Amino acid sequence: MSTPLSDIVSLLDATLRIRDIKDASVAMNGLQVENNGCVTKVALGVDGSQKTIDDAIAAGADLLVLHHGIFWCGLQPIKGWWKQKVESCLKNNLAIYSAHLPLDLHPALGNNAGIAKALGLEEVQPEVDYHGTLIGLSGYFPGTVAELRAKYAEITGAEITGVVHDATLPAGRIALCSGGGGEEIYQMHAKGYGTYLTGEENHWVSNAARDMGVNILFAGHYATETFGVRSLGKLLEDQLGLPTVFIDNPTGM
Repeated sequence: MSTPLSDIVSLLDATLRIRDIKDASVAMNGLQVENNGCVTKVALGVDGSQKTIDDAIAAGADLLVLHHGIFWCGLQPIKGWWKQKVESCLKNNLAIYSAHLPLDLHPALGNNAGIAKALGLEEVQPEVDYHGTLIGLSGYFPGTVAELRAKYAEITGAEITGVVHDATLPAGRIALCSGGGGEEIYQMHAKGYGTYLTGEENHWVSNAARDMGVNILFAGHYATETFGVRSLGKLLEDQLGLPTVFIDNPTGM
């Protein structure tokens, strides 16, 4: 049994407000590669690497839904490694759909919403401004900074790095932003947050955290951005009855 690719694209475009949310041009949100128009199995992954594409094909998928699509490299001649990537999709009837910022900020399905829910945050609200768009969240954590750090490690499966000034203090109201949100630490400090959770570790941001007295916890870019695509898989299973598989290819960053 197959589902029209156009039905899936329409559902994802509308749910994620793909056309309404500004993003980097290389994100190219939405349908990136078309197949024969039918989908029988959906693979979901964080990054559009060759390995993720190969794993999706091996899993029998004819649609791969990504957070970081295949065009982050920008405009490239169709040769070498780039030709191989495009050819892999076309030869194996693999469609690709991608959602970057629209998935980060979705209030129910997004990466940040998933992290907040898994942490058990209370009184969650949009907070972290990224070039005029609120993509991160804030919420109250009912425990110490040490307990927050342990919970962050548990839900992401990552080794947590960063700067902690006093782990015994109550975490209180914290802010979070998945992926590469470290540079927003100045904004978080200005807003009075004592603890900020993000993904990718950043050298100068760690120094800023030390200078400003802000706790910053890094779980890795990849580990903080598996939540959204997993949620999309559940959406497609529930609403369209499609079988899905998550392709796990961590970068270690």
